[in-house]
Amino acid sequence: MGQGSSVIKSNKRLDINLDLRTLDIMCKALVTDNQTVRRGQLINLRNLIFLLNPTTYENDLEKSKRISFIKKGIEARLEYNITDPFMIMTHIYGGILDSDIVDMDEFRGLTGAEIAWLNNMVSEALKYTHVYNNVDTLMELCSRIKSADYGTKSEMVAEFEKAINNIQNDFRRSKNENQTEVIFSLRDGYFEDVMYDTYNTLSSPRRKLVTGMQGMNELLGGGFENGRCYVYFGLPGEGKSSVVLNMIYQLKKFNKDYKTKDPTKRPCVVLLTMENTVTESVERLFGMATARPNMTDLSPEGAINMLREEGELYLTDESPIDIIIKFKPSNSVDTSYLYTLTEDLEDQGMEVIAMFQDYIGRIRSTERLQDTRLEYGAIVDEFKTFAEIKDIPVITVAQLNRDASKHIDEGRKASKSDLVRLIGRSNISESMLILNNIDAGFLIAPEVTQTGEKFLGVQRIKIRYNAGNREFVYLPFVGNTLKLQEDFGGIASFKTSMRPESSMSTGGLPISQYQTNAIMDMGQIMKSSSNDSNIFSANVMSKSISDLEADHKPKVERKLVEAMIFYDRAV
Repeated sequence: MGQGSSVIKSNKRLDINLDLRTLDIMCKALVTDNQTVRRGQLINLRNLIFLLNPTTYENDLEKSKRISFIKKGIEARLEYNITDPFMIMTHIYGGILDSDIVDMDEFRGLTGAEIAWLNNMVSEALKYTHVYNNVDTLMELCSRIKSADYGTKSEMVAEFEKAINNIQNDFRRSKNENQTEVIFSLRDGYFEDVMYDTYNTLSSPRRKLVTGMQGMNELLGGGFENGRCYVYFGLPGEGKSSVVLNMIYQLKKFNKDYKTKDPTKRPCVVLLTMENTVTESVERLFGMATARPNMTDLSPEGAINMLREEGELYLTDESPIDIIIKFKPSNSVDTSYLYTLTEDLEDQGMEVIAMFQDYIGRIRSTERLQDTRLEYGAIVDEFKTFAEIKDIPVITVAQLNRDASKHIDEGRKASKSDLVRLIGRSNISESMLILNNIDAGFLIAPEVTQTGEKFLGVQRIKIRYNAGNREFVYLPFVGNTLKLQEDFGGIASFKTSMRPESSMSTGGLPISQYQTNAIMDMGQIMKSSSNDSNIFSANVMSKSISDLEADHKPKVERKLVEAMIFYDRAV
């Protein structure tokens, strides 16, 4: 993408006779709502149109009409920063939307491929212009160098170098750069262009994808942002995959007005699962969408109808987001497969708006490093690069270490609440490089109340952007299912702490009725098998309830675990 808002200064005009189809594409590029069109590209187009020799088109009415259309459209986009297609058309025609060039009632916008072709064509035409405008000067210099004596070499070389540098600078301004190559500078042109692009990006409704949970949205700063990489850390068999499926389902349900960057494509959320098969993932998705534990209780037709009617899993203009689940065996692909998968879907008419991967330990980096610590860091770094290039959020999950498992298990046996507060950054498995390379990281741990209510504790341990001060939320599950409760647009259902308001003291350690009852409740829960279908499971308890009650009688040490946050720790 070219930078710099100044018009190319030249007395020379190009005798390029653009064909009608190319001019039509230029007209459509000015009114398309394709978000890949950026300000620098419009500046390049303006510079090219300015350089065209008007006498080339004066006897061709249809081409002249399009040249005028383009000039007015550029004025609307660059001088007035108008992005709405109908407002641009209104500006072009002075309030009358009657055009035989672009019919807005039938216009569907340009594809990403058409935009890319146009940008490249304009860029190459401008480069030719720079050569054309300087060729006489270069030829004259070359003649002088060939005929001059050696004593004047320094002056000749300096003059030649200046001419070449001028051409190179013109080439740079005309370059068709992508989004990740944009340069910010305080220089005139650069400054304004990047500020306009930044403003339009930040204010775009496409920038964030909301979940169906107010608490999660608060931790995220409103939702998943484009170009960001997110990691959720949890223990084996404690709901990482279920959390991923919940968020995928919610992105589909609560972003129904989402518009793709390329208006010719339909949006989709992708899950690259490398742990659970498609069958397992669909079975869990069915349970989340319908609150039914067993799909096989119904006929295939019944299951399909229930998913569509109760689960709202259908594709319409009002609910356009598709869900794509792709299974690949563990360690069968590296991170470059994300590009392959995305581009294959693009060829099928889809635009990936969010990429989920389950999980870090089952995919390879392109470097294939032997050191696991370095390998995990490289994987996340490559995820981040992919997110920036494709301008979408990438969400993945990773394991917590054995020390985290010990803290959580001990907390459950002691009927502690706020279990997710018992772990921190030091409990991330294998690599702090993961934290260094991501935009946001979260720890998750499920827990249960004395009445059997289940919650997912979430702790935010890193955020690279402004997302508010909230660091802990406890998200309720729906009944005895793996479905997280959706409260978007209604009354908030999340908690900021699982601790009871009232308590009674036994032997020096405050212990509430909630905790006392929970000892018996957790004793039964923890006897179940430890797998992801029962994320509230833990190791079989070896102590009796009497033993557990005895454990609540030592002295209490108040320990500072992070700034201004204390918890009671038995010592």
